[in-house]
Amino acid sequence: MRRQGGGAAVLVKRTAKYELSTKEGTTVLGVETPKSLFPRGLLHTSMVAHIAVQKFGLGVPLYRLEEHFAKSAIALDRGTMCHYLEQAGGTLGATVVHAMMRDAIENCCVLSTDATSALVQPEKSKNGLDQACNKGYFFTIVADCDHVLFSYTEKHDLDAVKKLFSGFTGYLQADASNVYDILDRGPPQDTEEQPNSGVKLVGCWGHCRRYFFDAAICKYAVAVRSLILIRAIFAADSALHGLPPSKRKELRNAHVRPLIDQFFEWVRAAKATMTGRNLATSALGCAINQELELRRVLDDPRLPLDNTRSERSLRKIVVGRKNWLFYGSNVHAESAAALFSIVASCRLHRLDPELYFDEIYRLLAKGSLPGTRSEILGKNPGTPQPKGTRRPNWALHHSSALTPRQAKPSLCQFADGLRAALTF
Repeated sequence: MRRQGGGAAVLVKRTAKYELSTKEGTTVLGVETPKSLFPRGLLHTSMVAHIAVQKFGLGVPLYRLEEHFAKSAIALDRGTMCHYLEQAGGTLGATVVHAMMRDAIENCCVLSTDATSALVQPEKSKNGLDQACNKGYFFTIVADCDHVLFSYTEKHDLDAVKKLFSGFTGYLQADASNVYDILDRGPPQDTEEQPNSGVKLVGCWGHCRRYFFDAAICKYAVAVRSLILIRAIFAADSALHGLPPSKRKELRNAHVRPLIDQFFEWVRAAKATMTGRNLATSALGCAINQELELRRVLDDPRLPLDNTRSERSLRKIVVGRKNWLFYGSNVHAESAAALFSIVASCRLHRLDPELYFDEIYRLLAKGSLPGTRSEILGKNPGTPQPKGTRRPNWALHHSSALTPRQAKPSLCQFADGLRAALTF
């Protein structure tokens, strides 16, 4: 059964056989059957690609697909579809997605990451009874402008983070979760483990702003003042989008750095005058504790102020969590992570994920992949670039970043005027 046009069609395969007369008698020769990723399977690669995009691209659970196929007089149950998706995701995870992950770890300069939980159905007990679902975690990794990756782990702890980012040397932008501290600050002093000094954690100004927003809702004046200062930082930085990295760094030092210095001066002064434990003091304390990581956005012009792009990529996981509630096993969750990675990366590069799935399934069946790494990863082929010369991360959000242009004097004057207006 294959996907054709707007529906399904039966694909009839005919095998030619030839009868040859020899001295020993008559011999029948058959043509070699083309290799398939799903040998003796019911579904064609185009139908498997359609099911994968419907579930992991559009968030449609398999039971709804089963109902949809039933209305078209197609007897395709959810168990069969689940078996195909598990096999397809496992194969892609061990080949294409593994190559994408190694490329991100070895060649990318900035990784943005975040994690969310998902329920996973465990095996039945010894008595044959169903058990309560366990909680697993999906990590997302936005690697420069090349990949959007997902990885499933059973736990959200230091060991999982160390294994996921092993070998990476560069900037890792994440929230203020302490599981990432071991990558930058190393293990506790009472252990003999060597720290990974190549990773530099970068803070998220979006997370910092949320704490003050919660406090501002409760009418804390200090939180409102902090939100005004953070807004000025974002306004000054947004005026620099689309500039070449060297020019952007120069203007950031001139217009954004003074605003960040002013913000932390205000935070420390406000913290010294407040006592007790409330939302305002909590927001001020989080900003002070994350000062080193938040200031690192000034070290490299490719670093964005916030980590919201990785949070947006996690929406696919959250939508699935609401629609199909849980994953059948840890193996199913790992296969789902691989399929999520392919769908998200295809959309990043403006490729049709359904067509990409169909083509890559056929290539994997032959036991060989395209010759160049760019073709394997689904990117446009080109001359490999050394680490640190790729397009900046903020090109994910601003198409104008792909074409460098000169800074507008009015925008710089606006940033200066805004900083002057906020001086106190």
